[in-house]
Amino acid sequence: MSTVHARRHRRGGLASRRASGFTLIELMLVVTMLSVVMYLTLDSLRSQQKTSILTEQIVEVQNNVRAVSSLLEREIRMAGFMVPAAVSVCGVDRTDAPDELFLSEAEMIVPDDERAGTLGARLSSLNSWNPATAPPPATPVLPITGGTAVSLALDSTTTDLDGDGSFFYDNDANGTPESDFRDDGGFILADMANPGRGTVCGVVESSSSTAIRLLVRAGQLTAHSASSDAPEEIVIVPAAHYWISDVATGRLERNGDLLVKDVDDFQVSYFFDDDDDGVIDNATAGAEEERGDDGTRMYDPADQDNSALSEVRFSIVLRAESNDPNFDDGEFIEFENRATVAGNDNFRRRVLIGAVRPRNVVIEGSI
Repeated sequence: MSTVHARRHRRGGLASRRASGFTLIELMLVVTMLSVVMYLTLDSLRSQQKTSILTEQIVEVQNNVRAVSSLLEREIRMAGFMVPAAVSVCGVDRTDAPDELFLSEAEMIVPDDERAGTLGARLSSLNSWNPATAPPPATPVLPITGGTAVSLALDSTTTDLDGDGSFFYDNDANGTPESDFRDDGGFILADMANPGRGTVCGVVESSSSTAIRLLVRAGQLTAHSASSDAPEEIVIVPAAHYWISDVATGRLERNGDLLVKDVDDFQVSYFFDDDDDGVIDNATAGAEEERGDDGTRMYDPADQDNSALSEVRFSIVLRAESNDPNFDDGEFIEFENRATVAGNDNFRRRVLIGAVRPRNVVIEGSI
């Protein structure tokens, strides 16, 4: 073989070997590039999955709160049904924590010929409401761990609210209902004859057809004046108590029953028509047009004639179950007179707002 032919043969063999595979350096570069692409892809998928989970969480909570909002709207609209307007609505207003709302219940009332709107348990003839011995708690706390306890004797002829011969709640679980008041449920109390004395609300500790023990959460009745006031007629009605029992988990309850979790805040405002002209002329508890310079205008049921109540506005702020470290706008949302909580906690939030006019208030006995 000539020298020229030998060189051509060697070159052809080298070219053939090079075309048949990759060098080690080339393989390392390819593996490195694939690793980077896979890492970026998986990181993007993880981020998308987390965002999707957070979105699903808040959508689920938002759907639940919509159901709660519908329940609230219905019960606010029905507040005062067949009971005195003074005991239709009551509440605890706070600037540094969620509010509480009490609405007169209608489940245990099936009216027959009653049209006067005066149903409600009365005190016995030997019993009276003494404001000196039943002040509201100095510092309401969450969850409810107490309150001012008041024991009252009831007129047994009035404790069956609708007079149908049967009670609604079986509090001692003996198979026989014995009260129209639910133990651990809410109550509202006022003087029907003198609604300007204020309103009292709280939780029923225990009840029967002849007696009731109350834990006062808010409100007060001013002292009764025999010379200037009408003879007092204290009325007590069962109420739906809405409140966040555990702020950490956002547990919104109705009379101790869980409605929804992950509720960040619950705020309520009350609007009054004091001159009964059909136009709201008095707003409390954070209404924007009525706020003071410090933004802390408060609602106190002891200072209000709830028979002039015209509208109730509520706001429910909900948050995702988990926070998102990549979300930089997770700030507390301020509504009504709630003080701002500064700082980003990486939680996504949504808000539901409702404004409802109780159709049974002002016009007593309306249905």
